[in-house]
Amino acid sequence: MSTENQTVRDIMMPLSGFPCLKESSTVQEAIQQLRSFCPIGSTGPCGFSELMVVDDKGGLIGRVTQQGILKVLFSTLLDTVDIKRFEGKTAEYSDLTTLLNGVMIKEGVHHLNASLTKVIEKGIRVLPATTELIHAMAVMVICKETVLPVEENSKLVGVVKLAEVFGALGDKLISMNSK
Repeated sequence: MSTENQTVRDIMMPLSGFPCLKESSTVQEAIQQLRSFCPIGSTGPCGFSELMVVDDKGGLIGRVTQQGILKVLFSTLLDTVDIKRFEGKTAEYSDLTTLLNGVMIKEGVHHLNASLTKVIEKGIRVLPATTELIHAMAVMVICKETVLPVEENSKLVGVVKLAEVFGALGDKLISMNSK
């Protein structure tokens, strides 16, 4: 297939091949989905680092990332408030909180039943299915995105991964260089 006018629709991963949850899900369900989801025909788990959150009509609400989940589960440890240095700080124990491993794990368990709404990133960039690959690449590189949702007729239809854009554009460049 020529990449002359190739769009994200041509290379996107369909929604059935990417983990998705409803907004009413819990943090625990998100963890389980990210750890176990694997599209039909693949051997799992496939190891996704984010999932899309959709409404009942298939519209995109936002995304949930591993980092977002960890920030909720271990909010005390990962709070952006400056942690004061303490005497005896070493490479093995960079912060006093790392010494409280058991306490941190108990805090994480406490947040497993939290609503997914606590970790949903809303207002994320979305690419129309008709976006040309060179434009998708520019958006993804400039915005430091490795996965972006793809919409058509106001419905989430899939995701495009930077690796796929890279591959398609790389193939085109190599092909052109060989002529």
